Amino acid sequence: MKNITKHLLLISAVTFLGACTESNTQLKSAKALYEVALANSDPSTVKVALNQILLLDSNNTIYQDSLSRLYISSGNFEAGLRYAEKVFNAGKADIKLKENMALAYQQIGKTDKAEQFVNSLKIETNDYKYEYQKLVISYENRDQILFDSLSKSILAEIEIDSLVARTTVPMPGPVSGVNQLVPLKAATYFLIGNNALENNRDVNTAVEYLQKSLQEYGEFEMSRYVLMEIEKMMMASRR
Repeated sequence: MKNITKHLLLISAVTFLGACTESNTQLKSAKALYEVALANSDPSTVKVALNQILLLDSNNTIYQDSLSRLYISSGNFEAGLRYAEKVFNAGKADIKLKENMALAYQQIGKTDKAEQFVNSLKIETNDYKYEYQKLVISYENRDQILFDSLSKSILAEIEIDSLVARTTVPMPGPVSGVNQLVPLKAATYFLIGNNALENNRDVNTAVEYLQKSLQEYGEFEMSRYVLMEIEKMMMASRR
């Protein structure tokens, strides 16, 4: 009986070691695939490799971080947040990941959580681009009182603080297809104009502030694009 027990224990140990070896081999293969995909700038394969890695090494915050960024950048905000929250809860989130989380929460309509992250980032970095992000959230929430207060505060701070005046925020370029780093004052004027257009249906105020934004930054694609759309709308209404 003792011999049978020893034999069974030996079989179990060998099976366990074999499973561990196989798992390690699979993990090495997944990591190798990840490195090759990165070298080839192949985001689809990177995503597959990261999922394979995390199936085998589920608590690795480095790969959770990478996968969360990849999902968020491709517009899969829920999946991105699932992994980002694990990294954040482990105390391993850097500034960029927190920015991504704020963006993702904003995109899925959880603006309260987005604002929590934005406020935290503003305190942590003292960067005024996060104050602008709060302005964007108030615009999306149609909170006119808060929007007016924040926009006035930002514009006033720009006039007295040269560091704030030099702050830039990323804005999509509808013509070039790439983000532009837009001076904070121009971006704030743009959002005031866009708020007047979209939330208040005030075309005159919209045009006034969009033109102001272009005076501040002549290469501002989004502002020029919205002005062109307003012009098309006005021409169509005259026909």
